[in-house]
Amino acid sequence: MAAIGACGALVAWARRGFLYSTVEGRSMEPTLYAGDRLLVRRVAAGRLRVGDLVVCPVRLPGGAVLLPPPGESVPRLWVKRLAALPGDPMPPGMVAAGYGGTVPPGVAVLLGDNPAASTDSRAVGPVPLDRVLGRVVWRPGLSREGSPAGW
Repeated sequence: MAAIGACGALVAWARRGFLYSTVEGRSMEPTLYAGDRLLVRRVAAGRLRVGDLVVCPVRLPGGAVLLPPPGESVPRLWVKRLAALPGDPMPPGMVAAGYGGTVPPGVAVLLGDNPAASTDSRAVGPVPLDRVLGRVVWRPGLSREGSPAGW
């Protein structure tokens, strides 16, 4: 009986600390491909670093958040690269989109690795840091393209 209780506690701890997600679309190619599975560790905003792959609920221009598809209870998540944190200079793609200077307090710039196929901070602006759910820590197996997984 104690083993069942310990197992349940372990599962509860893992759910609070980790997310499991599947990549959709082409916005992160060639780093990630549609169908790649990701393990995401929930982390505080202060532990994020430029270059991290992060996830957050999808935001569209105007600040709208996509609702979950019918039959799903969790909203879709963006997987993007953290390109700049508060106080960092705006990345060149953001300057071209009309944002200049430095990244304001409380927000981050999230960009896809494939700009031609990515809706990201260039379209919706900087994303509030408190919306970032976590950092990608592991990609098990091989992607559909056959590239080695993990980091």
